[in-house]
Amino acid sequence: MAGQPSGVMGGVQMADLLLPGVGVRVDQLVLTDAEVRLAVRSRAASAACSGCGRRSSRVHCYYQRTLADRPVAGRRVRIELRARRLVCGNEHCARRTFAEQIPALTRRHARRTDALTAQLTDVALFLGGRPGARLTRRMAIDTCKDTLLRLIRALPLPSPGPAPYLGVDEFAVRRGRTYATILIDMATHRPIDVLADRAAATFASWLRDHPEVRIICRDRAGSYRDGAQTGAPQARQVADAWHLLNNLAQAVERVIGRHRADLRHPLVSHDDQIRDGPPHEGPDRGELDIHGRPRPLVARTRERHQQIHERIARGDSLRAIARDLQLSRGTVNRFAHAAEVDELLIAAIHRPTLIDEYRLYLHHRWMEGCTNASALTREIQRLGYRGDVNTVRRHLKPYRNGTIPATAPSPHLTVRRVTDWIMRRPERLTDVERKGLDELCERNPALATTVEYARRLALMVRDRRGEHLALDVWIADVRLDGQHELQSLANGMRRDRAAIEAALTTSYTSGAVEGNVTRIKLLKRQMYGRANFDLLRRRILLSP
Repeated sequence: MAGQPSGVMGGVQMADLLLPGVGVRVDQLVLTDAEVRLAVRSRAASAACSGCGRRSSRVHCYYQRTLADRPVAGRRVRIELRARRLVCGNEHCARRTFAEQIPALTRRHARRTDALTAQLTDVALFLGGRPGARLTRRMAIDTCKDTLLRLIRALPLPSPGPAPYLGVDEFAVRRGRTYATILIDMATHRPIDVLADRAAATFASWLRDHPEVRIICRDRAGSYRDGAQTGAPQARQVADAWHLLNNLAQAVERVIGRHRADLRHPLVSHDDQIRDGPPHEGPDRGELDIHGRPRPLVARTRERHQQIHERIARGDSLRAIARDLQLSRGTVNRFAHAAEVDELLIAAIHRPTLIDEYRLYLHHRWMEGCTNASALTREIQRLGYRGDVNTVRRHLKPYRNGTIPATAPSPHLTVRRVTDWIMRRPERLTDVERKGLDELCERNPALATTVEYARRLALMVRDRRGEHLALDVWIADVRLDGQHELQSLANGMRRDRAAIEAALTTSYTSGAVEGNVTRIKLLKRQMYGRANFDLLRRRILLSP
């Protein structure tokens, strides 16, 4: 398209549309299929010297300067600036001549306008290097990932202001190997600093430089407890309620895992015990595949268990057994600690499946006469089933072969499911779940005491019940006759008693900290986990 020499369109200055707030005049506009080219020059009569600041209007020479600007209508924008070099009139200035810089448009040695630089910086902060470069190509901006990362590194870091209410937690820079610490202002829910490690000494050093801290919200990690005690003895530490409940759930799960043999036996408290059939003989159905043949995993597990225990009986070391059988030390150790092979098989043959929640519904519908797998699949999909019809067909195959269960299927017991029953509020359990948990407690007194202690502590934490000595009584009771997993938890709580008491009597939580940790995971995934610490720290602190 031919160039337009006029800088006015319908009474509107073209520079005000394309370069708002910039003191230039458009002399010519050239429009092509891929580019908008603008010939511009400064409107100012004079410019300030970059050396002394004195203004001058004496022109030494003119030269051509090319700048990239934000795209317009999917086309690149190239600005051809007729720049001036001026003579400084101050005889004491070290500069004889200087190049004119137009505010909001040019900087020394820059090949982009300030507006385009700001736009690219925002893209880099939101997306990172490679994703940002892919987006800018779609936006008709020529740049690369390295340029975007340089823009992030060129930004000044904000100085951490006063934060009387502080949140602290760790996050993985490289999972399992390197961890760092995020510090959050709990008043604004924004990160104020990132520490390179999670050591107590590093956290204490930061706290010494910020004596205004009065409240520290944290998880129950010992390093942050020690760092807070050393660096900010005046601050009140508050343990996070969610982390406390999570620690309790982990301890309960370990207790149930140690007694998982009791989960293998079906529950007799089910509501559909209407038939009396002969006792089941032969291998557990979980040990057979869908064709009725023994599962290779079961046979292999039995064989390995026998081999390892025979070698242990002969006096061989676990290291030698692992080397000869070509197994990992962890696998050999797990087999060695299992007195019976059933302790190993229970996790393998009773794994949860997508259809477990709907086994009882399918049984009732089959007994009512509905035997069409596709129709049953559509019914349970309306109830939330996410699998396909083939899974339903495999589940119904024993029914079609004539081996209809004498009773309705009982809930599939797993360690996680029973832990969920215990940790949930009792009033939110269904009748089947409540009866099942009661039966498990009748079978095993250790589970009964675990349920009692877990619910007492969960009630204190959820309802913020910090009655006088309630926590001390719970700790004393658990240390007296609780399972050793709960006793270990109680010992840790005893050492962290003040912070837990604060959690039970105040409304402070680490929710904002956990939200920022989740955001950090997103930033790491955008950079494919390859960002070094300084770049990751800048994105954490500067991203909106």
